Amino acid sequence: MGRESTGKDRIDFSVYHMNLKGFMHFKSVRVMTGFAAFVALLLVSSEARSASSELEFNRRATATAQLLAGITPNPPEPAFFKFIELDPWKEHQKWMSTQWALVRARLNIVENWRDHEIKIGGAHRKTMIYPFSGPDFINPYALFPDHSRYVFFSLERPGSLPDMESVTPVQFVKLLSDVRGAFRDIFERNYFITSYMTKQLTTPWVRGAVPVMATMMALMNRRIVRIEPIDLFPDLTKAYDTPEGKRPRMLLRGVRIEFANPANAVTQQLYYFSMDATDKAQEYYPDFLNWVGQHKPSTVLLKSASYLLHDEQFAKTRAMLLESADILVQDDTGIPYRYLNQTPWHVKLYGKYHKPVRPMGYAYQKDLDLAFKDKTVTADLPFSFGYHWRGSQSGLILANKERGSN
Repeated sequence: MGRESTGKDRIDFSVYHMNLKGFMHFKSVRVMTGFAAFVALLLVSSEARSASSELEFNRRATATAQLLAGITPNPPEPAFFKFIELDPWKEHQKWMSTQWALVRARLNIVENWRDHEIKIGGAHRKTMIYPFSGPDFINPYALFPDHSRYVFFSLERPGSLPDMESVTPVQFVKLLSDVRGAFRDIFERNYFITSYMTKQLTTPWVRGAVPVMATMMALMNRRIVRIEPIDLFPDLTKAYDTPEGKRPRMLLRGVRIEFANPANAVTQQLYYFSMDATDKAQEYYPDFLNWVGQHKPSTVLLKSASYLLHDEQFAKTRAMLLESADILVQDDTGIPYRYLNQTPWHVKLYGKYHKPVRPMGYAYQKDLDLAFKDKTVTADLPFSFGYHWRGSQSGLILANKERGSN
């Protein structure tokens, strides 16, 4: 994400000469001499730059996300006036505001820690990868707000924003209840529970990850520029659509969300894919992991990931992440410590290590347990992170790869 404008525009002759209005104005002042012509040129250039920096966004999608977030749409959306006047929406607004204030306080601590502990050069040119993400936009964006591209993949379907024009007031009340249900775990625990999401993201009104991610963008004061489906492998999609052909149990489905900070005109992109990441399922989409890992070096986040990468069924995904990443932030549910406690990685530990929650005791890592007990190298972690979210019980692993090792 680019630097916010300071309001002190420099002269940009390329903008000036490409602007038709500026060109016509130049013809009218060409007889001016010296300083007067220079001032005219400066004014036109500034006007052109100001116009070009205005953020264009999808007002209806942004307003829908704000409405679900309990935020009065800004700019106003006349079609939604009937909703924000309802008492159930005002109650929803109060609930979301109260819960978000608690989350925002936690994020302030995360962001302060990030600024001191995570140094990423050229972040605005990098890709951030978040496997097994569910619809969690809050954590990756709090930790890595400046990346140009975010790639998430998870089991949950992309879905779409609800069409508010077709929603009756009675249905709207149910929609708000479904939104609160989808947010309770991420607000309280700071992670989603996969088994619960089966119901939370398949209600008549909250369908898939997109409504939740868009609502999170609204809470974090981001505008939605566009939401569009994306098909990386149309030939495979066509082939798997035939009933007689061999097809995976779960088809790859994707969506791209372009969004921006309203303070500037630099957009960012979030790619979300619904898919089965096991090695066996990847045989149906052999180039998917290559597509994810193509932008090297990438930043990787692994959080509350059910210890999936400890399982050899996910060996290809694990290998892609280790190959593509130069910075990795995770809890103990991510890549096993033995893969990181060696060249070319440098590891720093924060917080505490606890044995995996039931029924995942098989993923206990004795080497990681011993490493965390070395208090000379383990730093404090001032926020909750992962399954051990109560109190000061969380652990975090920050791994950096040596430069030139990719």
